[in-house]
Amino acid sequence: MKRPLISIVNSSTFGKHFKEHISTIEQFADIQHVTVPSDIDGDSLAEKIKDSDGIIASVTPRFQRKTLEQCKNLVLLVRHGIGCDNVDLEAATSLGIAVSRVKGIVEREAVAEYAVALLMAGSRMVPQGSQAVKNSLWAERFRMIGMELSGKTIGIIGLGNIGSRSAEILSNGFNARVIATDPYIEKQRFTQFNAKEVSLQELIQTANAILFHCPLTAETHRMLGKKQFASMQKNVVLVNTCRGELVDEDALHEALSTGVLGAYATDVVEGEPIDGNHRLAKLDNVIITPHLGGYSWESLRGMGQTCVDDVVSVFQKGGVGGELANPEVLQKEYRKWH
Repeated sequence: MKRPLISIVNSSTFGKHFKEHISTIEQFADIQHVTVPSDIDGDSLAEKIKDSDGIIASVTPRFQRKTLEQCKNLVLLVRHGIGCDNVDLEAATSLGIAVSRVKGIVEREAVAEYAVALLMAGSRMVPQGSQAVKNSLWAERFRMIGMELSGKTIGIIGLGNIGSRSAEILSNGFNARVIATDPYIEKQRFTQFNAKEVSLQELIQTANAILFHCPLTAETHRMLGKKQFASMQKNVVLVNTCRGELVDEDALHEALSTGVLGAYATDVVEGEPIDGNHRLAKLDNVIITPHLGGYSWESLRGMGQTCVDDVVSVFQKGGVGGELANPEVLQKEYRKWH
């Protein structure tokens, strides 16, 4: 029987630290590692992966219709992560390709803790203080007066798996007043996680710090811009562990440069990866880390195992994977491995 070809695309961590994830798949499938530019065009990407039966994909590149149409053997695309905004789900569904992803619970603790770490770093200028000492500028500490979180109003946009955990940490651990907005969850979740439900506008106008914990969709794309920044409290700290595209970068840069916004602590940037020449990286009140939110040993093990389980399910057991990002494909004549 023909062995399936599994392409691992742009993932620098899958199988690197947990070798058993690779060895399990190698028992029944061939593996190829594919590394491409994040902005590769659809035809060039298709040329690299067109013979794939399965794909384990990172946050880049984009898997658009013109690419997926050329992958005639593709049965399963697994996202090595939660977000699927780099996959054309409508196209995948129409072509009968199942797209699975990591369940939010796998990254819940890692990303929530990291978001709070960024909030603390941004509100107390931890990286700037460390850099001052390394630059022999200890006396510059007088410029680094920060904000305590206790008693402050912290706004959370999105109270799902990760947002709810951040709410727990901030409310129970810091005695912060948590407010949140999320039109897609049940009302009792706000009470369950000790968060007051408010509108997005009220959150923007009253919060001392704001955390993004929502997916990138057509609705959330550029959801914060010049108008929203102008209506915020003074010296707001904005934390982003989701996607850079949630913010209008032009307006963000202006707000940070003019002091309208206190600080931006982010793990994601539009067009990532970036380098130190990026305009946001040049601002003193910006903290940027290289998409490390899910980078805990516990989370990486869980993410990798999820991908393995989905590949095994499809290519060994005749299933369709676990957490489907396009469950509508089950209503169609979806592709199966034979």
